Amino acid sequence: MKKLSVPAPQRNRHAFSAAARKRRLLAWRRGPLPVFLFDLDNTLYDADRYCFPWMHEHINAFLMEELGLKMEAADQLRRHYWRTYGTTLAGLMRHHTVDPRVFLKAIHPPVLSAQVPENPELRRWLVQLPGPVFVFTNSVASHAWRVLERLGVADIVVDVFDMETAGFQGKPQHHAYHQVLGRLKVPAWRCVFFDDTLANLRTARWMGMRTVHIEKNRRRSRSAHSRVPSIMGWRYDLS
Repeated sequence: MKKLSVPAPQRNRHAFSAAARKRRLLAWRRGPLPVFLFDLDNTLYDADRYCFPWMHEHINAFLMEELGLKMEAADQLRRHYWRTYGTTLAGLMRHHTVDPRVFLKAIHPPVLSAQVPENPELRRWLVQLPGPVFVFTNSVASHAWRVLERLGVADIVVDVFDMETAGFQGKPQHHAYHQVLGRLKVPAWRCVFFDDTLANLRTARWMGMRTVHIEKNRRRSRSAHSRVPSIMGWRYDLS
């Protein structure tokens, strides 16, 4: 595993107080604004480059220690559970006795986000959206906030909905989306959902959300209303 250095702790210059977040939530709930819901990895930033290679190794290490597997078997099991259930955690919870909080903490150490670069262009794009911004991720909120802070957009995001919010079921399970909508307290049709995974978009569209597929290739699908190579290529037009 490539060794990464943990950056020195910094003051969160984008942090909002609980009271400020509550005021923002009440303001947009009273109006007709669209709600922008973003996946994190490979949607807001390039996780394949900056996080996934190391996270996969953390998952394999966890499987080796907890299940007594060798490296190759652990890697195969990780891939199998991801393909079958959408997340490795879903497979572990179905077939093994694993504490989901322990697993998620183990595979999302602070060092995991250390290489994510600041993205001023992303910040400018998010600021111009005509509605509140949320993140809906199959990781943990602490990791998501660290990534958002590294990107320089944490102050734009109202809240993060993670695996614990979703009852550890995660996308693309319907239960996860119901939990998020319950927290948002808005109907599905007000949500514009961005994700790089078609299975996640399929559930969102079925529930009534407007869906945007982040896809660099020219593959099309009925799971998404539109497709763009990056979120900054999408323009607000729901007509």
